[in-house]
Amino acid sequence: MPITERPLTYLVLPDGLNLQVGAHVEFFELVSGPKTLFPKFTWRLEFPFPHAYRIILAGPQRPRPPHDNAHAPAVCCSFELTSFDKDACRATFAFPYPTGQSLEASGLELDTRLELRVFWKYQLFTEVWETRGQGNRAKTSPIVRDLGARSYALTENGTIRHWRFDPSRLHLGLGEKAAPINLTGRRFVMHAADSALYDAYKTDPLYKHTPFLISTPKPDQNGYQGSTYAIFHPTNSVATWDVGASIDYPSGGWSKQFIQDWGGLEEWVIIGNAVAGVVKGFSEIAPKPRLVPRDWLGYLGSTVLLAELPNAQEKLMEWPKLCAENDIPCSAMHLSSGYTHDETTGQHFTFYINTRRYPDFRGMVKTYHQAGMKIVPNVKPYLLTGHPDYKRLEQGSGLFFDPLTEKAGKQNLTNNAETEYGNGSWADFSAPETRKWWSEGIKGLCDLGVDGIWDDNNEFFTRDDEILAENQFDFQREVTHDEGYRINTGLLGRITGTEVMNKLSHDGLKDAFPDRRVFVITRSGNPATFKYAASTWAGDNLTSWHNMRGSQHIQLNSALSLIQNTGADVGGFAGPKPSPELFVRWVQLGVTHSRFCIHSDGSNGKLNTPWMYPEVLPIIRQHIKWRYYVLPFLNNLNWQSHLHATPPNAPLFYGPFNSDPVLYTFDVLNGFDSWLGVGQILVCPQLHEGERTRRVYFPKSSPTNQSFYFDISRDVDHRSESFIPQPPYKAGEWATIATPIEHSGLFAREGAVIPVGRNKATVTSLTGPPRQYPDGVEVELDKDSPGGSESGQVGIDDFRGVMIFPPPPGNRATGPMELKKKAYEGEWIEDDGISADSSTYTVKIRYWIDVVGLKEVVRVEARALMTRDGFKPLWRGRLFVLLPDGDERRVAGAGQCVYPAQGGRMEIDGVRQRMGQFVIPEEVYGD
Repeated sequence: MPITERPLTYLVLPDGLNLQVGAHVEFFELVSGPKTLFPKFTWRLEFPFPHAYRIILAGPQRPRPPHDNAHAPAVCCSFELTSFDKDACRATFAFPYPTGQSLEASGLELDTRLELRVFWKYQLFTEVWETRGQGNRAKTSPIVRDLGARSYALTENGTIRHWRFDPSRLHLGLGEKAAPINLTGRRFVMHAADSALYDAYKTDPLYKHTPFLISTPKPDQNGYQGSTYAIFHPTNSVATWDVGASIDYPSGGWSKQFIQDWGGLEEWVIIGNAVAGVVKGFSEIAPKPRLVPRDWLGYLGSTVLLAELPNAQEKLMEWPKLCAENDIPCSAMHLSSGYTHDETTGQHFTFYINTRRYPDFRGMVKTYHQAGMKIVPNVKPYLLTGHPDYKRLEQGSGLFFDPLTEKAGKQNLTNNAETEYGNGSWADFSAPETRKWWSEGIKGLCDLGVDGIWDDNNEFFTRDDEILAENQFDFQREVTHDEGYRINTGLLGRITGTEVMNKLSHDGLKDAFPDRRVFVITRSGNPATFKYAASTWAGDNLTSWHNMRGSQHIQLNSALSLIQNTGADVGGFAGPKPSPELFVRWVQLGVTHSRFCIHSDGSNGKLNTPWMYPEVLPIIRQHIKWRYYVLPFLNNLNWQSHLHATPPNAPLFYGPFNSDPVLYTFDVLNGFDSWLGVGQILVCPQLHEGERTRRVYFPKSSPTNQSFYFDISRDVDHRSESFIPQPPYKAGEWATIATPIEHSGLFAREGAVIPVGRNKATVTSLTGPPRQYPDGVEVELDKDSPGGSESGQVGIDDFRGVMIFPPPPGNRATGPMELKKKAYEGEWIEDDGISADSSTYTVKIRYWIDVVGLKEVVRVEARALMTRDGFKPLWRGRLFVLLPDGDERRVAGAGQCVYPAQGGRMEIDGVRQRMGQFVIPEEVYGD
């Protein structure tokens, strides 16, 4: 909390400024006037984008915060002064005229007119108002307003902002924050911490630093919803967001506050239509999610225990065989830091390899590569004083500097404070010597054949804002301050180290493997970190039903904050072993997340594996195989995240479902249902112990929407021919569904297009990067593949189906002919999943219901777009169309059809499917 707060008052127009109503300006400025307590301050307003404005407040001892989290175009938009009263110190500005790109990003209607009002007679206030409609039907209302008698203020070293607060609105985002998803009425620290064993509903802060807050109104019963706004502060300094936890009645009552510990203010305000509009707007300012290599969308193994054993390499090399014996597909193994264990001190030293535990590290990596599994080693950004390279970095000014001792800043970095045994220092990544050391270490690991880097324990919790960083960068950053001179970590921001650490890991991998997509996973991060890191996870969680439930809300708020390839450690990292039931339910949830990893800390022999409980292994196996079955769908969601910032996992009110008022009620908001692909698969997990049924609400995309939802649990639990799917449900309905231990609830929405493949790990090409690793090892293919063997575990990606969901028989639209033939459209992107500059193969599909004679048929049109010399999938041209369970209609025009009415199903990888095969035409573009 601030030591003091002094309002910023008596700002004035700069001398010589001549404003005329109707004029278009590039910016608007106010400066400290003669009556102010704080001279030489400047407040500047500009519009980098038509739907987003930026305010910069800076002055003595309050520089603009150094960061690389937000980027504005070289030329900002001009905006119109629509009213001006110099004596009353008031001005109104129209938002810039929207472009096609900004309308698409914000989702705002063309007739929505926005204006920004500025008042500065004593204190400075801003307000944004919107007008919708024309003439007598026009409706004007406020969107976001500063608090009535308290807006901008200075603290001892930083700044404070105050806004009016509407408790009826929903507040979301802020990155990785504890459940529930609605942040209203709570207070949060903007800072990354090592919060191991956290409570998923209470602990704050967690591991990420994302000062991006969304405020959206709830729709009325007619579906009307005013505009949504988001506020983003790109500072790396520690801050606090008070989202209505405080009331200041004399200053205006309900309020929310952003309290920044160090520096001046940079503030972005983004206006959009519903939550999706401001998330897309944010992605124009901050980095969009990186494209994750395809294999990292499969099942990811991880364990602390095996890496720490005296015979660690021997045990780890058994992992691929164990996967094969238990018929579990696996795509990668995270190598925990036990490989860096020093035999003499018992400590872990980054970039040091214990050759007793790992006598042939390169050979171990090759074993995984032959099995089609990647290896990503754990690295940490601190050095204990016994580290072989500690003196090097100390002498090279590569460690944070403590002005109190005038030496390298030291602190206890382990949980043993009785002696100096655990003392060490954080590496200062703003120092050239540290960057050189880290780059050398990454190169060494790449030379051993690793496939990515796991940046861990990188919260840089130096605990003292006065600790100094070298502040010497040899690459471009958006905002710097006194570069080349030491700067305190309070202003620079400790999280800057996380960002640069990930940049160096990324650059090292890119240099070593220029033809391959870079994969860095990080535990911590700010928005700039995700320019370099493709993935993250929700840190060191604690095993419990309570924390599993809370992880779903953390997942969704992270996704709204552009942290879109993430997930919790399935089974729980720390604490007791999960019970068989808890483990099954966690796997059922985890396979629907953008990242799926089973992990454990090894304490008391804890080793979470898919086969840890033989009695539930068949259920675990089916769910992991289902994830591989829908991997083409997940890969397309990965592409949509990368290209458009569309979250793979999204809350129910996202996108076109924002107008459904039921989705904002307490029961739904505090529940755990979500979208896997917005409007595609409704995920309804069972997250309560012992329960085998649960209530589900089926979202509406408009007040009149009556789309059907189809039970696709059979695609997971297909072992029993006696399985009877639930009848389709209608949008707007509540229903009680069955959730036996064998499966949770999964429902595909009418009109969905879900591409599927083989339910195993596959390669997308028989040659090149998808098949061969940089160390020269080729993936050994299974016996069903060309040139395969009995010991191979990986197939080839030569089958592609697409699940489509037309309305059930007898539910064809009635009325005019154009309604009777209502068509559904979708598309997905294919690529080889690994190449740095991978070309794409895009499949477009359209389907509708027709009548031939007296019988309904499903008509399908499909085509593929490709470049002449680009990626060509192994299944090229052969597409199998799959209808929902119980749908016996023919797919018109399909060849090699197999339908229930004809007495059977076609079997693919042990899964019996009803399908019709199409040969799809291809169109070449880019010639």
